[in-house]
Amino acid sequence: MDIQAYIDNYIKWLKSEITFSQIGEYYEITAPFLDSKNDYVQIYVKQMGNDIYFSDDGETINTLESYGFSFTPARKKQLSIILNQFGVDLQGKELTALAPAIDLPQRKHMFIQAILRVNDMCMTTRSKVSSFFLDDVAQFLDQKEIYYSPNISFKGKSGFYHSYEFLIQRTKNKPDRLCTALNTPTQNSMNNALFIWDDTRKERSIESQLIIFLNDTNTIRQGIESGFNNYGVKTIRWSQRSNADNLALLSA
Repeated sequence: MDIQAYIDNYIKWLKSEITFSQIGEYYEITAPFLDSKNDYVQIYVKQMGNDIYFSDDGETINTLESYGFSFTPARKKQLSIILNQFGVDLQGKELTALAPAIDLPQRKHMFIQAILRVNDMCMTTRSKVSSFFLDDVAQFLDQKEIYYSPNISFKGKSGFYHSYEFLIQRTKNKPDRLCTALNTPTQNSMNNALFIWDDTRKERSIESQLIIFLNDTNTIRQGIESGFNNYGVKTIRWSQRSNADNLALLSA
């Protein structure tokens, strides 16, 4: 195996696939790396004295937001970590960088890598996505001025403590509402939530209600919602969270 020949061929292919065109004071560079839309990544560069200014023209952040991706505090923190890693700044929604002209090849490579990493924020690990969904739910409750206590634990009849992501206090017209967010609504997660609820409410001295937020970005398996409803558990599809009936469940 002539590994050097393979590397040389790769560099030759990469060089042949990179194209550019001039747009005003900028050069638009198209690289053969695919973004989340399966389009080639494009960056914009211009000379500023002895430095080169890089920009993505806001395309990366705008693309994420077009998918419904909102930058919660946790996501902003992750974005900041990615940008710092690659020496990239954020100006509004525009990714930018400034580097000495002599470093153009390396910094161009790092700038493109930063764009690809930010694009990947919409395809993170399951645990991260689950955490992000909780952030989305909390942000939604905050926006609607629905006041809650986060991360509340109760001891069940089994003797085990069970955690709920949100507790909405009872009012004159509504009982306590315990809320759980299921990023991946499956039969297993449904069964687990129902066991926890059954174990918890047997030890509660006051009337309570359970509300489940279901992330329906992907298809919810048939029978999940009816299974919860059979046990008197209310469900809110994330795409329908602002419906009047759903808001009435959560409000005072």
